Amino acid sequence: MGRASDGKTTQSSFAPSATITRAQFATILSRLLYGNKYNTADAINRASKHLQALNKAGIITNISRPNMEEIRGYVMLMLMRSALK
Repeated sequence: MGRASDGKTTQSSFAPSATITRAQFATILSRLLYGNKYNTADAINRASKHLQALNKAGIITNISRPNMEEIRGYVMLMLMRSALK
C-alpha cells in the first residue's frame, strides 16, 4: 500500500474511494494474516502467491480473475472467513 503498480514509486495521494482489484485486496489481506511470507519480486505476478495462499485457506474461493474490480460484499465475506480461520 502506498506504492504505484510498479512497486517502487510512492503514490502521491490517498484515494479511499478508489476501486480495488481482487489481486490488490488479496495482497493486503495476505500481508495482514501472513506478513511478508508470500511476497515476490515478480512485478507481473506480484499477487499470485497471496491469492493462492488465501485460496488454499478457503478465504478466497475464486482466484481466476485477479484483475476484476472487487465487490464490497465479497470483501466483507472474505474478512469474515479470515476471522474464522
